[in-house]
Amino acid sequence: MKNKKKIIFIAGFYLISFIVTLLLTSHVLNYERIHPSRNQGDTSLIKLYVKNSGMRINEMDAYIQEMNASYLRLSLTPVSENKTITLQMSEPVTNVRTISYALMDENNSQEIEAGECPEIQRVEGQRQTEIAFTADLQQGREYCLNLTVEDDKRNTYYYYTRVVYGDNLQTYDKLQFVSDFHAALFEETTASRIGEYLQYSADAVSDDFRKVSISSDSETVAWGSLNPVVVGDVDMTIVNLDSQTGEIRLNYEIEARDDGGNDYNYMVKELYEVSCTGSSANLIGYSRTMEEKLDEQSFTFNNNRMRLGLVDESQMDIQVYGKEEPEEEETQTTETGQETQAADTTEYNTYISFVADGGLWVYNTKDNILTQAFGFERKSQAGNRDSSYMNHGVKVLRTEENGDLYFAVYGYMYNGDDEGRFGIAINRYNRVDGTYSEVLFIPYDKNFNMLSRGIQKMAFIDGNDMLYICLEDTIYRFDIIMKDVEVVLEQAESEDCAISGDGRSIVISHRDGAGMVSEIEWRNLETGETQLIQAKNRRLALVGMLGQNLVYGEGSAAEEEALDVLYIIDAGLNVLKEYRVGGGYISGAEVEGNLLEIYRRDNNHSDLPVDYIVYNENDTQNITTDNVRDDVRKRETWLVTNEYGNSLPVVMFARGIESYRSTQIEFQPQGEEYTGYFVYANDNMMKYPTFVEAYWEALYNEGKVLDNQGRLISRPSVRFDEKDLGGPSIAAVDTDETAQQRAVLEWLFKFEKISGEPALDSGDMFENLQANLPDFHVVDMSGTGLNDALTMISEGVPLVVKNSEGTWCIAEGYGSGYITIADSKDGTVVKYEKDSAINGIASSGNVIYSYYK
Repeated sequence: MKNKKKIIFIAGFYLISFIVTLLLTSHVLNYERIHPSRNQGDTSLIKLYVKNSGMRINEMDAYIQEMNASYLRLSLTPVSENKTITLQMSEPVTNVRTISYALMDENNSQEIEAGECPEIQRVEGQRQTEIAFTADLQQGREYCLNLTVEDDKRNTYYYYTRVVYGDNLQTYDKLQFVSDFHAALFEETTASRIGEYLQYSADAVSDDFRKVSISSDSETVAWGSLNPVVVGDVDMTIVNLDSQTGEIRLNYEIEARDDGGNDYNYMVKELYEVSCTGSSANLIGYSRTMEEKLDEQSFTFNNNRMRLGLVDESQMDIQVYGKEEPEEEETQTTETGQETQAADTTEYNTYISFVADGGLWVYNTKDNILTQAFGFERKSQAGNRDSSYMNHGVKVLRTEENGDLYFAVYGYMYNGDDEGRFGIAINRYNRVDGTYSEVLFIPYDKNFNMLSRGIQKMAFIDGNDMLYICLEDTIYRFDIIMKDVEVVLEQAESEDCAISGDGRSIVISHRDGAGMVSEIEWRNLETGETQLIQAKNRRLALVGMLGQNLVYGEGSAAEEEALDVLYIIDAGLNVLKEYRVGGGYISGAEVEGNLLEIYRRDNNHSDLPVDYIVYNENDTQNITTDNVRDDVRKRETWLVTNEYGNSLPVVMFARGIESYRSTQIEFQPQGEEYTGYFVYANDNMMKYPTFVEAYWEALYNEGKVLDNQGRLISRPSVRFDEKDLGGPSIAAVDTDETAQQRAVLEWLFKFEKISGEPALDSGDMFENLQANLPDFHVVDMSGTGLNDALTMISEGVPLVVKNSEGTWCIAEGYGSGYITIADSKDGTVVKYEKDSAINGIASSGNVIYSYYK
């Protein structure tokens, strides 16, 4: 009897275990069908706005995580003369209960004032409150303002803006000028009115609505024959503001109807730079971009091309994958001798994925099906979409033969399950089910452009489900299954490291005790393979990666600068090109995108013209884009698919699926302090390891240089008509270099009102500057021409230079046609003719040092 009960018990146990296992398995396998993600659509989070001069400006999105405000330059809010800011709010789902604030210094490191806003009132139909600062605010100084909102469901959200106080900012005049100019663009007879503000150039692009600037012709700026109308509100954001100029960004949606009666919608971003003199405002900078909101009617075929419309080709990230259909199908013979088609479960197909309109699209070439694998938006969605349009990106990380793929959505999460988060969402797209689901979310707390720059350098998933990403000069490896992270390489953007164009490989220079490169290591992160290039009694120099190929040089160990030969090699270390200079040598080389610049000298050490090698990537994917002329829309992008006979693709939209387990990972990038520099230009922020690199980038893109704490330290493109620092006299010390350095340092001590006497513990001027100016940040601008470096004087700091005689001098002023030099050799201060001074400094190698406070 006992045995019978035991048997029944065991049988029952196994039966229950089987049922539980079956239910769990069914739950996992069918999870995607029973757990849809929150629908993508309008944001449900509260937005804050600033009301200034009767206008609603500076929209602020909600974050559900705290951000590092020192790296954020989302907007700049002017503080009125009575030190108040008026806040308004948009409340789509919940209402604001309380708003508290913290006013921080410009580096977000020291609290100036904190408090809670008064009770929210309804004024002219809008709910609003205000912040009344009591702290003593300095004129023209920027501060970080961090806002914390609690809604009526006790949820907490964070908002960020910068503020500036001043009684001479002329905010209203600048905002009104932008508002009037923008309105004039949509009036029928505006060409002559706006033409007087433009700076037309025949070299400017005037046949592409995606690339409009102040140099474009007035017809293009005024929309040509597109005849658009604005849909919804125009969001106005102050990006930068001081007593002289203001940078103001507009974001809005337009709609235009074609000759066939079809309506096309576009997101538009305008960036204005306005100066004010008295009550007169003038336009000194203007740019405009636009991108089509893609839907079913956007895509049409013309022979082997599919229309995508007005999209940003630089962000398309085109991938071709899958399997090509075999030329002949295999057959098999039956017992009766008859041939039948072989049983083959593999679906042969080719897929084309691309990024456009902030979403990821996958085209099935065999079935003529185009699927939006991801998108924050839907055509039926009402309201403005500027947040998703601007502050996120999409990148494919790995593709599969069956049409599936992994992809990253990075930046601000506009809606969905991660709404309000900022970071990197790793997703998997399932082609058969038409779904995508998140497998990992990596938080990030700085800004979109820092995040984007790293991901564009390196972001991929290998065959072992390891995710490699470059963030802030460091390469990380994430296990997307186990949610572990480890550092692969630090200082990935230093001169001793280079990343391949496809972001799959890194090349590292290893140095010996004397600082010479002993070997170059080429490491393929995707396959784990490593190859070495040995010095072999020759001096090696890593130049960089030209696409997927490595460029390096070899020279005599005795010659520190000269290289005898440059090699371009592939991943198998096969030499693709060997470059030498007949009757001379290579004095330097650098890679800029797909261009290799080679600097040369003859055997007498005289400079030869720069030579160039262009890298033409072999496009094995055989998929390209065409810019096609349209009479109304100017230029449109068409995808060359090599598929003939199609008229319209079947357009489908993938469903977001909630993950069956937590996807969050705890992560903080290496090191809180980044010792490089940031460039803020055209609403973008990028980082660079050296000041001179950041300075050049800002100079040519009319940007500003910020230090690692987000402080504005230089505006390379801003030079006054005349600027003389009026420094002290300089001692005459003749030709002794040590005495010259002392004289220069004594001049700086007097100029900056530093007590004591300078100490010279080194023969190197740069090291002596660093040692004697510990409260300043000394920067090496060597290689920058004196004419370009003058903008540091505009910021109120001098330049330490070497003149044509090799004498250490101070450049302390400039004006129309002259540059003022204080010469330590003879103790003179002379206004030299401009070209003479520039050429003199250049003849000594453009040795230029400066500093910031």
